[in-house]
Amino acid sequence: MKATTKLAALAAAALALSSCGTTDAARLASSWTELGNTWADLGYWDKAGLAWSEALRLDPTQAVAGYNLARALAEAGKYDEAVQAADAVLAKDPENASVLAVKAYALHKAGRNAEAAAVYSRVVELNAEDTASSFNLAVLLEEGGQLDEALARYLAILDAKPDDAAASLRAGVVLDALGRPEEAVPYLERYTVATPASLEAKRVLADVCERAGLYMKSMEALLAVLAGAKDDADAWFQLGRLRLTVADDAEGGLDALAKAAAAGFDDEDAAWALLDTTGLPERQRVEAALAPVFDKPDDQTDPDDDTPAEEGEL
Repeated sequence: MKATTKLAALAAAALALSSCGTTDAARLASSWTELGNTWADLGYWDKAGLAWSEALRLDPTQAVAGYNLARALAEAGKYDEAVQAADAVLAKDPENASVLAVKAYALHKAGRNAEAAAVYSRVVELNAEDTASSFNLAVLLEEGGQLDEALARYLAILDAKPDDAAASLRAGVVLDALGRPEEAVPYLERYTVATPASLEAKRVLADVCERAGLYMKSMEALLAVLAGAKDDADAWFQLGRLRLTVADDAEGGLDALAKAAAAGFDDEDAAWALLDTTGLPERQRVEAALAPVFDKPDDQTDPDDDTPAEEGEL
């Protein structure tokens, strides 16, 4: 709605209020509800909340005002008040799925996740097509460690909406957490296609592909990351490590490691782990490429080197 249209609606709502007789409570409450709706469209949630509160004072049966008030309070970060407003509506209409969804959201934001999950479950029972609530329930299950249940929810969403990028990402992450990285890869690939600008999505895909033993796909994902972030030191190191250890590409690996060091790679544990790899080709050259990682003023020694320090070194 354009600003001029919103202002016109606001003026109309105010005119309706001024024309209401004081004894016509239902009509007056409806006008307050419309005024609140208009304030909300303009982004003034506090004013909207006041208008909806007045509507409910005049007519407690104003379900729309009750739902909107709960939503406004949640938007304003007043989560406990939002729950109370939702409960007031639910006392008269306990199966109002829209109000239950607002209550569940407010409970989650208030840190009451177990209660939120229970309410979201009821929302989904009442309205199986509410994929937003189903997704929120799956996230809460995932955060609570109920990975199998969360995965089932994500997959159900994808059955209904195959192009749901967020559900694809979470399904992939959960499958990987369940130790099923090969199954995770297609979902993460679907997510990267849906979000081509997301470098983080490509990083996740690279990591999961490596865990799945899909090394070429992992390196392709890393190259995609580097195409958008040429100074990503971690991506250069991971690419170099894979080229050296699984792709039989020593020169390409050394080049990537040199670029990692130049970009500021500083994970000494990862660097030492690479140097300790059995059968690592060109080990001396690898160590030379990673020299900037180790040559630091505070710690220039191999953490596994227990050779006694010479007098005067300490």
